Amino acid sequence: MTTDSIASNRTDMACADTAAREQALDVTRSVILQAPAGSGKTTVLSQRYLKLLANCAEPESVLAITFTRKAAGELRARVLRALKGGTERKTPADELTAALAAAATRRHPGLIESASRLKIMTIDSWNMSLASRLPITSRSNVSLRVVD
Repeated sequence: MTTDSIASNRTDMACADTAAREQALDVTRSVILQAPAGSGKTTVLSQRYLKLLANCAEPESVLAITFTRKAAGELRARVLRALKGGTERKTPADELTAALAAAATRRHPGLIESASRLKIMTIDSWNMSLASRLPITSRSNVSLRVVD
């Protein structure tokens, strides 16, 4: 491989990455976000969540579901930090996150004070909330809880 072909390949990959990130932020479509560790998935997911918040009537209508508590906690922390204006603006992605958070807080001014309105949870927690709302359908007449 020549130096020129390596540079061209990197440029192509960067363009593909940029296009994929833009598609992920198109809130009119559903997306599957798959990428290796450390590639910025949580950043893109938090940006998508913020963009959805900026475009919805009620924050409770936006739901982010993850598989692990760690992932849900990290996503919640990033969204809250952005909503509070705590995003460091070191990169274009940081600038976008800050802009999306500003739009969300303009749309929902009291959102920071009522962060419980943010629906970011694990799939287990979401299933439990559904089952507890529909005790007859879930055939459960006891209190439910998520177990490890």
